Amino acid sequence: MNLSSLSFNALPPIDLPFRFFFTAPIFIIISALIMLSFGESLWLSRWTPSMLSITHGFTLGFITSVMMGALLQLLPVIGGVGISKPRLVASFCHLFHCLGTLALMAAFLHYGAWLYSVAAICLSLSFAVYIFALCAVLLKKLSQGHIIIGIRLAVAALLALVIMGLLLISRYLELPFYFISGDKFFTNIHAVLGLGAWASLLLMSVSFQVVPMFHVAPNFPTWFTKSLPWLFLLSILLLFYQYDFALYLLMILHALFALCLLYVLGKRKRKVADTSIQYWQFSAIILLLISCLYFISELEISSALLNVLVLKKTMLLTALFIFGFLVSVIQGMLLKILPFLSYTHLQQRCLIDFNAMQFIPHMHEFLHKRHGSWLFYLHILSCLALVSAILSPSVYWLFACSLLVEFLWLLFIMIKTMRLYFAVDKKISLSCQR
Repeated sequence: MNLSSLSFNALPPIDLPFRFFFTAPIFIIISALIMLSFGESLWLSRWTPSMLSITHGFTLGFITSVMMGALLQLLPVIGGVGISKPRLVASFCHLFHCLGTLALMAAFLHYGAWLYSVAAICLSLSFAVYIFALCAVLLKKLSQGHIIIGIRLAVAALLALVIMGLLLISRYLELPFYFISGDKFFTNIHAVLGLGAWASLLLMSVSFQVVPMFHVAPNFPTWFTKSLPWLFLLSILLLFYQYDFALYLLMILHALFALCLLYVLGKRKRKVADTSIQYWQFSAIILLLISCLYFISELEISSALLNVLVLKKTMLLTALFIFGFLVSVIQGMLLKILPFLSYTHLQQRCLIDFNAMQFIPHMHEFLHKRHGSWLFYLHILSCLALVSAILSPSVYWLFACSLLVEFLWLLFIMIKTMRLYFAVDKKISLSCQR
């Protein structure tokens, strides 16, 4: 594990990111229950209220929750500076983020203006405080230049995403006027900002650090890490003027990232079996499949299967990108982050009493390898069930049930890791008091 150029002196208390991680799977469990309730009708269109509710359960509830928690730890490690008053900021943002996401999911299902109002207020408060706290750090001169630039642009995309989301919500608030038209063009840009800029750019930028660090792999090509954030920025700006060309460029950038990722992982020094690496490889393959599906649908091909794929193109691309790429990367990173954070924080606790080091278990004891492997196999099953549900909505129940099993298992893994951490932390505290 390569830890050079990293700083562990400004880490916030571990319970702050843990609370974001812990609640994230619950939103997908809720989404799975919504799927079981609405059945086949949910899959008729990506614009159905129930589908919008589930989509935000995945994107706001799971993906954004994990990334908000992870950034609390990553900024001090990568940049050397953490946010000020982390407990106050994290507690406030986590509470209002959860309330706002639940209110928004409920609002899509029940179409209540008051629910949209609650969602808008809670989410705007949460993101305003969170983005302000991040900007106070990101505007400083930090180390790890190209990685920090990517994070800065991702946070800027988050700000634009939140503003556009609030403008779209305002259409449901029974106001005498609208701030934005109901044209699907703006909704599509909102989706691309969320998936292609905020989530994807942030995960790619973080991967430039965590893949070489955790997997003893070479660094990503310098030309790619330096140019990627700016090419992303160009693509996002082009969305408003040349939407189709911007999407082409984003697809090419994601395909290039997938190829670079596979190359870097193939060159790693310790080629041992690792579930986290399997997640990275799987997500890269999914990105390449998405690119093929996106470009192949532009060709005139008479195959019956391809005709069905083209007909379901938008939903397939979106679903595979969210679940096959973003969720895969996040799960793979969690398998490394959870035990690493637990071990690192306990080590920091022992600085005042080195004898307490005897209580710290091996890093693998925080999260057993076989538990991670089972999660990966469940995720593969869920991905296959997702594609089946899109192509044949009558098997929706298979995807919903596989989601329930997968994310209940992820929740169990998290609880087990946290329980072991706090049990060891208590032993260290007692040892230091003697």
